[in-house]
Amino acid sequence: MFNWIVFRIFEYFSKKDDSIAISNTINFMVLLQASMLVPLFLILNLFVKIDAKVFGDNDNAKYLIGVPLAIVLLVVNSFFYKKKLQGDYLKKLEVLFYKEKYKISVWIIFLAPVFFAFVCPIIYGILNGTLSFPFLER
Repeated sequence: MFNWIVFRIFEYFSKKDDSIAISNTINFMVLLQASMLVPLFLILNLFVKIDAKVFGDNDNAKYLIGVPLAIVLLVVNSFFYKKKLQGDYLKKLEVLFYKEKYKISVWIIFLAPVFFAFVCPIIYGILNGTLSFPFLER
């Protein structure tokens, strides 16, 4: 699935500017994969309650996990996808995934990180009861 997404995003960026298409694709994949971890952590938190104090006494310490995670994802994605977006492997991806008309538009792929990072926590808060709407209460 990630190969298809990588090819679609690369195809979009290569139409805009071929010189930076690979780096833009890798950066988007880091953003997408990091945002996909949000619903994963929310589902995990449904079963195993994680206390924020595990990350230290500093309230902002839980947010600092994102910096090393982003660096790791950037290195791993650069290692795997940089080779796939060049030469013969790119031609194989074109044969596998290129279609004149796709069922899923590229803008839906671009909106996926927004959904994972912002909409999923709101849905989780509503279902978990930690998010309330005072203007709806009477």
